[in-house]
Amino acid sequence: MTASGGSAATVQEFKTIAQAMGVDLVGVAPVERFAIFSPEANPLSIQPLTRSVIVLGFSIPRGALQGMETGSASYTLGMGIPVSVAVETTYLLCRRLETAGWEATPLFRQAGDMRRQGVRVSPDKPEPNVILEFDFAAHAAGLGEVGRGKWLLTPEFGPRQILTIILTDADMQPDAPFSGSVCDNCGACAAACPAGALDSTRLHRAPLCEGEADWYPLHIESCRVCQTGTTKLPYSSGSEPFRLGAACGRACVAHLEDSGKLTRKFASPFRPPKEQE
Repeated sequence: MTASGGSAATVQEFKTIAQAMGVDLVGVAPVERFAIFSPEANPLSIQPLTRSVIVLGFSIPRGALQGMETGSASYTLGMGIPVSVAVETTYLLCRRLETAGWEATPLFRQAGDMRRQGVRVSPDKPEPNVILEFDFAAHAAGLGEVGRGKWLLTPEFGPRQILTIILTDADMQPDAPFSGSVCDNCGACAAACPAGALDSTRLHRAPLCEGEADWYPLHIESCRVCQTGTTKLPYSSGSEPFRLGAACGRACVAHLEDSGKLTRKFASPFRPPKEQE
């Protein structure tokens, strides 16, 4: 993974190091796959010399959802979201890259409504903040797809992960964009929402680097008043909440596991049979 002589960084070496540090998912996309985005959402606006976009995934334990599922201990979800681990590990991996001579810029997911909250430093620059589309990046790096519930689904964990990104000038061998299928369009997420925030009668479409993503339109105001486990994103007033612990997210987890769609298997079902009837 050395930068001496201008040689390319070895992606498999990096992935091995990352996995040894506890990263569950690692994918790499060339920056050219983000050309469809305006400067407000483009990696090159943050790091102009970016050549590779590294996407890291950290799993959220399935058991962290049980406090929400039983309605008895909502704090279990907060204990299961590995924010501090993800930040520290991403930082350490950036150090590894920079020790080898490659610049590495760490990014954590931010709400899209934080864009354009600052003043341009010059007429040819976008207004701060530039916010990347993380689910697009995960698809471009081969990790998963955007499902009907408007969240990233991976073959390993379904919706149970959080992501970080590293922008680097290292020329890494990219992964192919994700071409599999995790979501089977069952509609369980929309059916489970007590506020009717997901409209299963329509689809919103957005372009990907290859193909397009389709999801149910989300009525954010209805979603934000949900009492089944939504969590507001920090520093954001208008964006959609974090919905994994809500009825929609838990219904998605249960369905994908019961349908055998996920590679991560458990000894017992997420929901006892009586709760699935």
